[in-house]
Amino acid sequence: MTRILRCTVEYDGTAFAGFQKQPGKETVQGALEAAIAKITSESLAVTGAGRTDAGVHAIGQVIHFRTASALPVETLQRAINACLSGAVRIRELLEADETFHARYSAVSREYRYLVENAAVPSALWRNRLYHVSHPLDVEAMDTAAVTLCGRHDFAAFGSPMVHTAIGADGEGTVEARGSTERTMFVARCWRQKRFVHFRFVADAFLRHMVRMVVGTLLRVGTGALMTQTIVKILHGDRTVSAGPAAPAHGLYLVHVRY
Repeated sequence: MTRILRCTVEYDGTAFAGFQKQPGKETVQGALEAAIAKITSESLAVTGAGRTDAGVHAIGQVIHFRTASALPVETLQRAINACLSGAVRIRELLEADETFHARYSAVSREYRYLVENAAVPSALWRNRLYHVSHPLDVEAMDTAAVTLCGRHDFAAFGSPMVHTAIGADGEGTVEARGSTERTMFVARCWRQKRFVHFRFVADAFLRHMVRMVVGTLLRVGTGALMTQTIVKILHGDRTVSAGPAAPAHGLYLVHVRY
């Protein structure tokens, strides 16, 4: 008899090539599967709520996996953590309902982005935030961010995941891209001393979407873009483009709601 286990995972993404497994590369998914296999002696797959990019961190990534192990969840959590490097930790491990799916059961995901807005960059935080030395108009950035709330086509800010499938003729593969429409529930930014915080909550995010939004808002903060230009970009105005994407190391997946 098998059961589904749900875990909340925290990781420092600095040394990883992202969450999703890739041949010949160190990934969070690969590290988790290897650690779980050592304890359960099973070859199993871990599914995550979000496929974070290389360098992106997580405080509240959620994963699930199916196992035949009868070990208590508390024992499993301690044992798996003992097999993981210090860069990855299972913060919580629970037994889940048979219908639970880390990705498809999610109602919303929350990302935070952290900018250090100071003349001299921190030596200790260099892999965990993005340093911007020039002054930023955070109030203008926040006003622009709020305009992103609601149901929109965010194609200008990212792309959907590509899924491969067998073609109708049964030969080869075809690439299928999903919709680029998303619902943004929260989009805000604020200053706390030398730090500028960004918070985004949506039903789902496109690839690079948060980093592209942050990069665009930073241009508003420097005066390179007008606040209302964000709406033009969102509506597909080709005379102005989004981005560039802010660096990955300032981004955190902080919460997944079910």
